[in-house]
Order: sequence, then structure tokens, then C-alpha cells
Amino acid sequence: MRKILRAVAGFPAWLVAELWVARGRTHLARGEIDKAEACCRKSLSWCEGCGDAHALISRALMPGEDYLAVLSRIHACLKPAAYVEIGVRSGKSLARAADGTAAVGIDPKLLAPPGLRSRAKLYEMTSDDFFGRHDLLEELHAPRLALAFIDGLHLFEQVLKDFIHVERYSDEETVILIHDCLPVTRVAAAREPRKRMWAGDVWKIIPCLRRYRPDLSVRVIPARPSGLGVITGADPESTVLEQQFDRIVAEHHDLDLGYDCLDRVTVKNMPGILPNDPRQIEDALSK
Repeated sequence: MRKILRAVAGFPAWLVAELWVARGRTHLARGEIDKAEACCRKSLSWCEGCGDAHALISRALMPGEDYLAVLSRIHACLKPAAYVEIGVRSGKSLARAADGTAAVGIDPKLLAPPGLRSRAKLYEMTSDDFFGRHDLLEELHAPRLALAFIDGLHLFEQVLKDFIHVERYSDEETVILIHDCLPVTRVAAAREPRKRMWAGDVWKIIPCLRRYRPDLSVRVIPARPSGLGVITGADPESTVLEQQFDRIVAEHHDLDLGYDCLDRVTVKNMPGILPNDPRQIEDALSK
């Protein structure tokens, strides 16, 4: 591999990036996390949009199950009677809802989700349109909302809107999950779509809620590829976020991510990290 990397003069940048990824995979297979991470950084220095490098660094820094497997475990743990999902697309996440779960799935571009076990009602529209036209609990035919998963448009202001909408139908025991709260690179956290690894600036919802809603419990599970926010303690009567919406959006527009490329030290020292361990997740959600 070293000989190959020395002979990169004239090679296209994407190819050099993939060579570094290949070397990183070898290190990761040996359990050499630091070396794998270094190879990913080298890869991204050649091609910042290398999807394989983003995938590898998230695998190196976020051991354990991916977010879909974690979502399955949360469904199994909570056995929610009523569930809403914003951002359905192909249905991979909605398919985690079990038999007997009353579910509502919302997405403006549904891709005919297959294999849904839940009693899911699908709405092909934006979340703003849905909540403007429908009463969520009436559509669910349920007295309360047990679980919500927000994975729609990857822009902070929309995620904030989605959270506001969902909280209106929540109670203090409702678990609200938000995908893409821990992007692995600054590129992945950009407001413009970046193909495979785009997480957008969804991550801003975490510091936002911690500042404006200290009454909430706000944690993040480092589940690859880009983290999973876990919020509990909702208050349907709260109007803080809605009343200060414009101010909050303006205040967070230029908020800095704080790192160019995620590393283990950053993950370890982040406040509110809930380890990606099945038992710890179950214990946290059972309290």
C-alpha cells in the first residue's frame, strides 16, 4: 500500500482518496482506531466529498449498532402504541415499527415503502402541510403519542418546526428521536446537500434545546452514520420555541460546528452522550 500511495502523482483525487480508505479499512479490521481515523482524514484531504471515507470514520468513531438497529431496539423496548415518523422515503425506518403499532408516516416523496408491519397511515405531503391539516392523535386513533422519529428535511429551521409540531402531541414520557445530530465532518454538516453523507445542520437542534428548553432531557446516541438525538420530558403547553422561532433561527444560522472532522475525544467529552450500548439505552428509556 505504501508503494501505491507514493505513486499517486497524476492520479485523480478521488482515486487517491479511495486508496486511503482502503488502508483505513485494514487498520480498522485490526482494531487500530487511531490509524484508521488518520487514514480517513488523509482521504478527505484529497476528496472532501468521499462518501466511503465518511462511512468509515463514522464506523471507527461510533462503534455498536447503526441508527436503524438502535431504532429497532427502542421500538422493542418501548412497544409504543402510537408512533409518528417524519421523513419516511423508502420505509426502512418505518418498517421498524412492530405489529399492533398505530403509525403515521409523513414524507412529500414517498417511495412506496414495502414490508410495513405496523398499522401505518402514509401521508405524501410536507410535515408543515400535515400538521396544518390534521390532528395527529386523531389520525393515530390514540390517546397519546409514545414515540416520534424526526428525519425529514436536513435543515435546522425545519427540524425545529418538526419538533414544535410533535411536542404539541407529546407528554413528558414521549420519546422524540432526531436523526443526524452528530455529523462526522463539517462537510457533512453543510446546509447544502452533499450526496451520500449529507446530514445538514440538524445538529443545531441539540444546543438549541439545551439553551431554550432546559426543562427537557436532551441526549445523543453516537449511532452511525450521524448520531441519534433522544429527547424526553416534553411539555405540550410550552410556547417558548414557537414564540421565539425567528430569533432562534437567526441566532443559530452561523453557529459553528466546533470541529472539521469528528474524533473520539470530541465524542467522549460531548455533554449528554448516551453510549450506544443496548442495556444503557434501555435503562435510560425505562426511567
